[in-house]
Amino acid sequence: MKRTSILLLASLLVFSCSKNPEIDTEIKSENSEFVTLKSGIIVEKRGDEYILGGDMILSPMQLKALDEKGNLSGEDGKTKDSPDTTIHPVFNIPVAAVEKKEGTLPRNLGMNADPYRLWAMVRFTYGPSILNHPNKDYFINGIKLALNHIQDNTNVRFYNATGQPTVDPTWGFAYPYIEINYVGNLSASSSSHIGRRPEGGKQELKLADFAFPNPPFDNDYSTIVHELCHAIGMMHEQNRPDRDQYVSIKTNNLTTKGLAQFTKVTTNYSYFGAYDFSSIMGYDSYTSSTDHVNNTSLPMYTKLNGDPIVSGTLLSGLDRIWLNNYHLPYIARSDVYRELADVVYDGNNNILTPSQRLQLQAQLNNGNSTPPAGGRIPNDF
Repeated sequence: MKRTSILLLASLLVFSCSKNPEIDTEIKSENSEFVTLKSGIIVEKRGDEYILGGDMILSPMQLKALDEKGNLSGEDGKTKDSPDTTIHPVFNIPVAAVEKKEGTLPRNLGMNADPYRLWAMVRFTYGPSILNHPNKDYFINGIKLALNHIQDNTNVRFYNATGQPTVDPTWGFAYPYIEINYVGNLSASSSSHIGRRPEGGKQELKLADFAFPNPPFDNDYSTIVHELCHAIGMMHEQNRPDRDQYVSIKTNNLTTKGLAQFTKVTTNYSYFGAYDFSSIMGYDSYTSSTDHVNNTSLPMYTKLNGDPIVSGTLLSGLDRIWLNNYHLPYIARSDVYRELADVVYDGNNNILTPSQRLQLQAQLNNGNSTPPAGGRIPNDF
């Protein structure tokens, strides 16, 4: 299928800036301010964090790249076009480091400036704001629904590392992982970093009240899925570089904060198919937020023919295609064998036959299609 995916392979970058880029303040509010970078891109500053598109947290180097280049590219501008099979599924560090071979300290965790990093299994923990909350069970139930929705429909697999070490005992560097936290009814709302931090360590996924609708949860866990997809590496549909061929942005009705939701990122996208109006990474045409629009009875944007857009509440077919092209469904193991789940999707959402699955598993393990006994480890959400 022709590659035109909706989404971006991006994660946080390694090197921090000595100071913030030269930026011009646009507008301030009680909780945030909007700044225009030298490239013309508008971002939101909340405390010490810079936000792109309303809920995507930028690292210092991503901010620097947006400021100077107008894109999220790394030093070499390269992106991957397939799953990263060089890292251990559970720990998301080079396999050689897990094998503890002499002289194989994975220096790229702290030195490689390439921002385009995928997860093997998406390593996560429940943060203290959830574990210590009276509504802990309710929050975790909603998060589980979102995790299982993604796992049941794609090759993406999550690994629950709550309570486990966050630093490698041999090398001393931090494992990459997502800490999921509840942030209450804050104007900062829900947000996430984009993709995996190659330098390792914690990256936060923040969930506000609206991510947890009143009981019963039913099927309304779309905000959590949306933020998890950011953490996996996906960006907003309306930010894709060719969006003007499909939608009309109503700039006269957008506030500065609203305009920041529709910044086009013109490089380093990997997307499949035409604009996906059903993507869970898209926005509805209408919003009730007066922070984003001047008139809530008018749309933020529409289809070119004027029809309103109603975004998906679950993963669309094209969402799944992107996720399936860049991930493999690993089973959590303590050794370095790459064992695949029974259901493996190809890049067009077709399930591999049992023989195709075994052939792929053999390719991943130097021709050995049979995993060693006793290597699996518990992985309950």
